[in-house]
Amino acid sequence: MASATKVKRNKRKEKEEQIQSKSQGSFHNLELLCKTDDRQKKTLQKIIKQKPDLAKSLNIYADGVRYYIARQQQRDKLLAGKETPLADVTEEQVQIPVLPSITNRQIVRQFKQDPFNPRKLSESLEKANRRQNNSNNYTPFANRQKVAILSQNPPLKINREKELPKLKFNYYIGPGNNGELVKRILQRREQYWSAVPQQFQYKHFIWQQSYFGMDFNKLQASDSLFTRVMYNFFEFHKNITSKSGLSMSLLQYYNNIERTFDVIPLVFILNFKNSDWMKDVQQFTEFYCNNNPLPQTSMKNSLDFDFYVSNIAPNKVNYNGIKTYKMAETLTNKMQYLWLLKPADWNRGEGVHVFNTLEEVEGLIKSYYNGKGNYECKEFVIQKYIERPLLLGGRKFDIRCWILISHDMQFYLFKEAYIRTSGAIFSLENKDRYIHLTNNAVQKNAQNYGQFEDGNQLSLKRFQKQLDLQEKQYDFRKEGWPKIKEIVKLTLNSTRLNKRNRKYGMQILGYDFMVDENLKLWLIEVNANPCIEESSNLLKMLIPRMLDDAFKLTIDKVFTPDVDFGSQQQKLKVDDYDDSENMWELLGMCG
Repeated sequence: MASATKVKRNKRKEKEEQIQSKSQGSFHNLELLCKTDDRQKKTLQKIIKQKPDLAKSLNIYADGVRYYIARQQQRDKLLAGKETPLADVTEEQVQIPVLPSITNRQIVRQFKQDPFNPRKLSESLEKANRRQNNSNNYTPFANRQKVAILSQNPPLKINREKELPKLKFNYYIGPGNNGELVKRILQRREQYWSAVPQQFQYKHFIWQQSYFGMDFNKLQASDSLFTRVMYNFFEFHKNITSKSGLSMSLLQYYNNIERTFDVIPLVFILNFKNSDWMKDVQQFTEFYCNNNPLPQTSMKNSLDFDFYVSNIAPNKVNYNGIKTYKMAETLTNKMQYLWLLKPADWNRGEGVHVFNTLEEVEGLIKSYYNGKGNYECKEFVIQKYIERPLLLGGRKFDIRCWILISHDMQFYLFKEAYIRTSGAIFSLENKDRYIHLTNNAVQKNAQNYGQFEDGNQLSLKRFQKQLDLQEKQYDFRKEGWPKIKEIVKLTLNSTRLNKRNRKYGMQILGYDFMVDENLKLWLIEVNANPCIEESSNLLKMLIPRMLDDAFKLTIDKVFTPDVDFGSQQQKLKVDDYDDSENMWELLGMCG
């Protein structure tokens, strides 16, 4: 047994010796690295015995040293072959001016394909001659003299009068909602701005379709232009841009049911995340049943939900007086009883339904609460439908206006708006969403999209021409436009979008209005990220100008205040407006 163990030990020892001898034999650069130093050789040999794999790495390193030595020898031969030493220069050569200094990057670019350029050789030979002439007391600047640069390459031309390129600001444009158009508008400022990917750390301006992921703590005042950060959202914009936020802001601002629901159609908020949602459901069902003009023989008169009761505090909304509130006559026609169900935070018409019975709304709420399709919602707005709207050729329409809130909290109204029409004849008997919802995200999927108007859209000028042909006369610019300004001022004063005084935010909002049969203007909703798709020739003309003029009032003032882009850019023409005119009209200051 002992003999067998001894045999194994001997075999292991022989194997280790073979590995060591093989590693030492494969390391053929020992003399090169250690030269004549025996102590270094012994130390290196000892290291290689302990770590045989190190020999391969040392060989690679030594091969690099050998290559470097060979290149130096080749260079010395070239220097030795020069016919005229650089120190022997004529007086005419001394008078030749020295080239101006250039950067290392320019040197690398100029001599990239010529490592043994005569200029390099001349400088090296000059230093060598100085060492020979001043061997005992040599300094790099001793006996410095101008020398001729023997070069076959043309001299480097530098235009000192030309301005150096200016530092650029970085912007990131998120995908969706025609972000390519925003890029095109910013490319008009390409002398000062450049696009960067989302992963890039230093971004001065960010334009996204949602404010999620934006760090509003970065929006701080700064004297340095290059440390400023700007977003296209305000931190608390949902106070008016969510369907529930708008009604709550107005209710808190007025603390009056009648005044609030004289601006927007009657709204009930059902938030199943709050502890008092059962009270909200009861308020709606009681009002619904008490004001229903239709027979109630077989209709459900309550909403039954078995949802979880949360501990979250209730909404601070005062619905006192709702039992005695009388709806405007254009909200009902005594032949139908239509309401709208809207998920509170959704947009583009998603989840919006027309209903007229409690059975319908109960089923819809349950389906969305539990996740209908890919969606799940815990907060809803129930709004009274305008059953007697003003029609154009028998079809429903609404008005989209743009509002700009600048970095200094001034708000503007764009001087042009557009009309969005339905492609189907209006009817209260049919709940088809293509009849009742006029936004482009819904209408573009209808079969008759674009049958009456390009993109189902009208300019204000064409809108007025059609109004003039109707029996009921309505001068929109004189009667409707001033009312729009009043409502915009009211909504922006009803809350603070910038409670923490951030610097620098900006936002473009989309206000949607409707006109009823009595020519009363109603605010339907406010959009945080209005559609900027160029879905018609009208919008191809309006939206680029709208964005460009908005940037002149915001990012241009924040980052390039001394630059006048008006004379540098191609004009974005809009009918009936001067090319140099900024089409945003100042209305006031936000609270």
